[in-house]
Amino acid sequence: METRIFFNPGDSIANIHDYNEAIRKGQIYKKEKKVDDLVIAKGPNDEEYAIFYAKDEKPASQEKAKAYDVKKHL
Repeated sequence: METRIFFNPGDSIANIHDYNEAIRKGQIYKKEKKVDDLVIAKGPNDEEYAIFYAKDEKPASQEKAKAYDVKKHL
């Protein structure tokens, strides 16, 4: 089941068209940077998957926040 959370689009680590490639890049980034939790997410009208730090989640009321559907936690 997908979860909708909010991020500032400018906080994304990467934007990738292919879901499997987004997962692969996220796993590599996580291993190299030794970060805790990454999220692969997609906006309802987006063609790309975005990779975010999970800690960068924003409240819906924040001006620059945009809704994303979480596809996978890494």
